[in-house]
Amino acid sequence: MKRDTLKQNIFNRIMINGNKETSEKILFKSLKSIQKDLREQNFEEILKVSVVNSSPTVYMKRIQRKRKRTTEFPFLLKSNARISYGVKFLIHSSRKNLQNSFYKILKTELINSSKKKSFSFKRKTDIHKEVFLKKKFANFRWF
Repeated sequence: MKRDTLKQNIFNRIMINGNKETSEKILFKSLKSIQKDLREQNFEEILKVSVVNSSPTVYMKRIQRKRKRTTEFPFLLKSNARISYGVKFLIHSSRKNLQNSFYKILKTELINSSKKKSFSFKRKTDIHKEVFLKKKFANFRWF
């Protein structure tokens, strides 16, 4: 995925009520503060590493079978879906605790995710553990 489309994906996830300018300002403000804090590292590399660290490779899908009985089974994600899930986990985990302004929380989430210490990375590992437990249902994928 290209860098511009990654930024567009992040803008669209941050955006509330169609205010794309506000989401752009929030992202660029958090990236600028990352650049100020960590001068020896590139902020674009931190952004890429944090998205990769928080993006799952497998996911659980629910299928409704006969008489309202649902079955969950694991399936592999394509690269675009991996990245969009990673961005979704990053934004969702930074929206959970809104004590400070959003750009500061997003900055700390990106830095922690690049170091594999964030809530989004924990969510990814939880999904992978759940998939490993439901591994026996992997042959139910018929579509």
